[in-house]
Amino acid sequence: MNLLSQRTYKKKLSNLSDEEIIRCYLDNLENIAISELYSRYAHLVIGTCMKYLKNLENSEDLTVQIFSELPLDLKNHTIIHFKSWLYTKTKNACFMHLRKKKHVFLDISDFEPISEDEDTLSSKEILEMKLNSLDTAISELNLDQAYCIREFYLNKKSYEEIHSGSSYTMNQIKSHIQNGKRNLKIIITKISII
Repeated sequence: MNLLSQRTYKKKLSNLSDEEIIRCYLDNLENIAISELYSRYAHLVIGTCMKYLKNLENSEDLTVQIFSELPLDLKNHTIIHFKSWLYTKTKNACFMHLRKKKHVFLDISDFEPISEDEDTLSSKEILEMKLNSLDTAISELNLDQAYCIREFYLNKKSYEEIHSGSSYTMNQIKSHIQNGKRNLKIIITKISII
């Protein structure tokens, strides 16, 4: 593709929705479509990474990694809502980065024994920890299960509301929720063992 046709194609892409750009990428395998998604969302990905990692250099590196994996992700996943999918992928990447960092830099001197007369965690802190663990566990589900679980349990939507807001059939929704619940139990068990 010559420079003039690249500019024309890029201008055409800028007027399309995320889903249409993804379709163009899958049909033509043109990296210019990935470039358009990057220009739309790189700042949001860096912002999300900064929220979790608190480090600009690591956030920029992770953003590059996420977008470099995007061509393969687009081929391997059916993405219904790109922006929310990208946010979930970014959060998962941040959690994985933090887990690796924790294992590498964790030192026994970081732990102090708690004496019996010290106050334990408040119930609000315990609830916050459980919610964070649940959010982490949900983000480890496949995207279909995570979406349906969040919509059904956290957003309190009915099967019909999930169906009308997505391309899933009613049977797919029921299956994603049932399998998601089973997989969540497995993931939460692993988290609590560690």
